[in-house]
Amino acid sequence: RSFYGMPADSQWKRPDGDDDEDDIPFNKELDYSMDNVIVVDNLPIVPPEKVEKLINVLVKLYSKIGNIVQDGQGVFMPMDPNTNESKGFAYVEFEDVQCAAQAVEQTDGHKLDKAHVFRVWRFNEVDRILQVPDSYQAPPPPQYRERGNLRQWLLDDKARDQYVIRYADESEIFWNDGPETKEEERRVFERKKWTDTGHQWSPHGTYLATFHRPGLRLWGGDTFEAAGRFMHNNVKNIDFSPCERYLVTSTWADRPNDKEEAEGVIIWDVRTGEKKRAFKNEGPKDKPMEPFKWSFDGQYFAKIATDSIQVYSAEDMKLLDKKSFKLPGVREFRWSPAQNVFAAFIPAQDAGQSPARVVIVEVPSRTELRQKNLFSVADTQMYWHPDGTYLAVKVDRQKSKKTTTYSFELFRLKERDIPIEVLEIPTQVVNFAWEPKGHRFALVHGDPPRVDISFYTMLKEGKAQVTLLKTLEKKPVNEVFWSPAGHHVVLAGMKSLNGILNFFNADDMEAMCEDEHFMCTDICWDPTGRYICSYVSAFRQPMENGYVIWNFAGKAQLRVNKDKFFQFIWRPRPPSLLSGKQEREIRKALPEYSAKYQEEDRKAKELAASAATREKEAKRAAFEEGEARRKALYLEWQQDRRQLRGCLTDDEDNYELVEETFEEVLEMKEERI
Repeated sequence: RSFYGMPADSQWKRPDGDDDEDDIPFNKELDYSMDNVIVVDNLPIVPPEKVEKLINVLVKLYSKIGNIVQDGQGVFMPMDPNTNESKGFAYVEFEDVQCAAQAVEQTDGHKLDKAHVFRVWRFNEVDRILQVPDSYQAPPPPQYRERGNLRQWLLDDKARDQYVIRYADESEIFWNDGPETKEEERRVFERKKWTDTGHQWSPHGTYLATFHRPGLRLWGGDTFEAAGRFMHNNVKNIDFSPCERYLVTSTWADRPNDKEEAEGVIIWDVRTGEKKRAFKNEGPKDKPMEPFKWSFDGQYFAKIATDSIQVYSAEDMKLLDKKSFKLPGVREFRWSPAQNVFAAFIPAQDAGQSPARVVIVEVPSRTELRQKNLFSVADTQMYWHPDGTYLAVKVDRQKSKKTTTYSFELFRLKERDIPIEVLEIPTQVVNFAWEPKGHRFALVHGDPPRVDISFYTMLKEGKAQVTLLKTLEKKPVNEVFWSPAGHHVVLAGMKSLNGILNFFNADDMEAMCEDEHFMCTDICWDPTGRYICSYVSAFRQPMENGYVIWNFAGKAQLRVNKDKFFQFIWRPRPPSLLSGKQEREIRKALPEYSAKYQEEDRKAKELAASAATREKEAKRAAFEEGEARRKALYLEWQQDRRQLRGCLTDDEDNYELVEETFEEVLEMKEERI
């Protein structure tokens, strides 16, 4: 049908015969879609005298989203002639389609009261809903798709590690191989515009996460195929449970006036993609909510609430025992890396009448294992040893307006009654770091930029006693990076100290090498502790972007410069399946293994050298082949040259050079002065 219901081929004329083009109507198909109409179901069933009141409630609600046709009169509520009551649903017609779509999104699930929760859909979906059969018919199960071995990289013959880099809009994954290996041979995977903001590995290296505007994607396997999709609009931060079973995605508004997401934090099942639970951001909508922290085995996750710590069970995603851990005034807490125990700091209260304290609590029993009162506290920071053996609490005490003292409260978690030792530090503490596998820690203290680095041990001749091992004086250092295997540490001068790197052997207490990576912004060890990477990220420094891979002794293995270089992340490894006894046996047989791998390295270098030699020989052969081809052409064209030259010689110098000058008058002009 055409405009006004007239046939499309009919001729329309004004009665007075004046055919003004502006007055002639254009042909237009009628719109039967009804996309601007929504159906609001699960309304209260009311008698006629209450219909108007209920309609006014709907008008007030939906007028905030968009304009309703006929100045709010576009709400129709059908009545049941048999009962003379409403049927429990209504139609709302908006002036445009976009408002109808927003109304469905924003009010589906709206709670009018305890008994009535709105179910809202488009009018066009009514037919589809009516066609749903009364009896449930299970859909056919999806066809199984083999993802391959998600941990295939662990079977590498050379036991190499992988890393991912991002620069400009490119992402690449490489093997960490020797300097003699070509880039093409090291590259595992590459993809352009793979992520919007960055990458993140899962704790065991099984998955690689990429961030996108609609949500998050996981990739894995030999060819990094899609392994999961999690829809959470504008996701900004993610966190895996230590066992990789759950994934937490977080988002918040970019600005205070932006629209806030209804679900600020969502917890997902990684394997199935099921949404396990969602939390609303209870704080400012342009700030992230208090993050969840996972227990070491992924059984529990917790966050700080008002005067309490809320611990949830990952099994059912509910509050443990349906109640929080009451700790009035609690400001900070940290899980132990080795057992279901957390340490919490509670500041002083009642104007100092109640001292600050550190408490260690067991989960799920809620047993308080240890408590320590602290007086005159200005600031604290807690550091768990990576295997949960020790807990160090740095305490800054404000003695007067100009005097601050520094000390460490050192808890021994594996000993009876958890004894505590106090270590007084005479100068300002800049940094602290535990040795991952061992009993030592490094302490950076003093007045920057040149500070002292002190090494301590928690054991003296096998007895529990904090002992100073050595102090390095007046060094340009502000960061400490222990190898994951212990024994070696990099003392770094980052940011304003221009990337000074001191590779230090903590066993012999001597420096192995000192070098520099100018403007270095980040440093990270590989999972084995054999290599360390320093890089300059464009996020923090727009110039000198790129990365350097060093061995543990400070010898540069690979230098790469790339403009707009953003990210370098080693691929983590899962925990070892070997027992402590098996690891000790392997260390005893290390010379035998070392000889084997040294021989393999020697053969690899010889192969690389022979490959380089073969490449040179191939280039020489190609050059000689070209020379032979050019010589053959030279001889082939000999007769033509002789005819052109008029003689029988091929001597290029046997000719007479004749110069001739021709002059021609192009124009003559006479001027009288």
